[in-house]
Amino acid sequence: MMNYNPETVSTDYDEVDRLYFENITLERCLDVNDIEQSAGVLLAMGGQVPNNIAMSLHRSKVKIFGTSPVQIDMAENRYKFSRLLDSMKVDQPQWRELTSLKE
Repeated sequence: MMNYNPETVSTDYDEVDRLYFENITLERCLDVNDIEQSAGVLLAMGGQVPNNIAMSLHRSKVKIFGTSPVQIDMAENRYKFSRLLDSMKVDQPQWRELTSLKE
């Protein structure tokens, strides 16, 4: 298990064989994956950080257990998600991306 917040695992320290207290970055995940020679990675915990690196792990040929990184990306990317809703004829509020404080 990789976790950057020791407090979140302090009560469940015996749930895993090995615990890495590391920043959750693509590089650290790849390093730990190489060291452990794991069969795959579960991105279910850690808030937004795992979602943000899901596609990069997928492109790096890391096996992802659970929800497909492609599906995570579709849900996280508002343009892709909007197109999905449009294709399903699901109404959605009008939206736009703002790129400056003036907007």
